[in-house]
Amino acid sequence: MTDRRFRSNSGAVEVREAYETLLTRYLPSSQRHTIPTSIGDIAAITSGSPDAPPVVLLHGSGSTALAWAPTILRLSTTHRVHALDLPGEPGQSTPARVPFTVHDQASWLYEAHKELVGGPAAYIGVSVGGWIATAFAASYPDQVTHLVLHSSSGFGPRKIVPLMVAGLLTALGEPGRRRALSYLTGPQVRNKPRSEIQQQLDLYALRTFAHFSPRTDALPEHPTEVLRSIHGRLTATFGAKDRMLDAVAAARRIRAEVPSAAVELRPDEGHILSDQPALAYSQLTRCDVQGGCFRSW
Repeated sequence: MTDRRFRSNSGAVEVREAYETLLTRYLPSSQRHTIPTSIGDIAAITSGSPDAPPVVLLHGSGSTALAWAPTILRLSTTHRVHALDLPGEPGQSTPARVPFTVHDQASWLYEAHKELVGGPAAYIGVSVGGWIATAFAASYPDQVTHLVLHSSSGFGPRKIVPLMVAGLLTALGEPGRRRALSYLTGPQVRNKPRSEIQQQLDLYALRTFAHFSPRTDALPEHPTEVLRSIHGRLTATFGAKDRMLDAVAAARRIRAEVPSAAVELRPDEGHILSDQPALAYSQLTRCDVQGGCFRSW
């Protein structure tokens, strides 16, 4: 049966086999879950003590829960970590591509959340994952204690010209795809050499980029009333040189509409933040230590 998320059946098989290989190699003690929902099955990777504070991780477009592996390893020492494969993306969840409306995205996620977590949790979302996490936090505010956004969509305009540049580069074969992926997600700050797991995930991302057909439908900005519906603590980090999002506008808007939010705009970084595992750990543990993650208007 053809999986229309991918450009070919052989490409789909290659991406899935790589997923399983890397998951077994780097997260051997993690648990796998398949959660039935009204849109189809949602796959999740879980790690950490069942008694620890729960956190749910939502990846970005064209990615999978596997991209969180270094962050899962870091957070699972202090948290019960659930990394979901988003529907319609290249992971193990249903291929259904859910419309980008707050109701539609929040509904399936609530079904998965209720089965997987069963109570309030922190959420970390990257890019499109941040858009979905925000929709969920606004729709079910009592279920999200802390909303953490990394280069999140939904708060400022998306950039069009860089996507066109990347499209032209991909026509140059594998070298072009490498340049396109690096261009779109960069510029990256390299404070230290890439670890083995990071290098393997880089290769996996390139393989996925070669075979996966990304969504092209519009991703709307969240209206003010959505932000005003969130009760938990809100933390957001953006790279000012993001080539995919107008990060400066997004940071400015969150600061204006949610004065209690902790917003960081990194002047030299792009769409992929340089130290995500350490950043996520710091953001979550700061909230845990301080307490009072719920806020009120």
